[in-house]
Amino acid sequence: MAERESINRMIYAIGYQRITVEQLESAMDARKVDLLVDVRSVPYSRKYAFNQKRLKGIFGTRYEWHGKLLGGKVGPAQEEGLTFLISESKSRILMIMCMEHSPCDCHRLYDISRRLLEKGVDVTHLFEGREYSTAEMEEICYGWFKK
Repeated sequence: MAERESINRMIYAIGYQRITVEQLESAMDARKVDLLVDVRSVPYSRKYAFNQKRLKGIFGTRYEWHGKLLGGKVGPAQEEGLTFLISESKSRILMIMCMEHSPCDCHRLYDISRRLLEKGVDVTHLFEGREYSTAEMEEICYGWFKK
């Protein structure tokens, strides 16, 4: 396994399904997040506040949509998207965002986070008011963690 690089990197993951934009912003501020990376295939929502244009208006340069490379509806995240996350996390604190409240139901856990962990970069999942590593989240979701 590759040497763990997560000590110098920070990537959080969150689902917006049960939160407000204000709660998202608060979570970002509390963790000093530099960049919110939207990993939805389609950056629109029934909750108007989470539409791409609105998020860009609220967060400005702290928001980027990367659904073409990291979206779950088009298949596994592309290697180029994972490389982007790894590269950017060297100098900035990132938060990947998708819709699903539970990481158990979202590609941010079973695709993006799992593959980042294989590359030595752990993701911290914000769920139910707590922070979990990818291994902890997989244990909760699936009852196992494949090393």
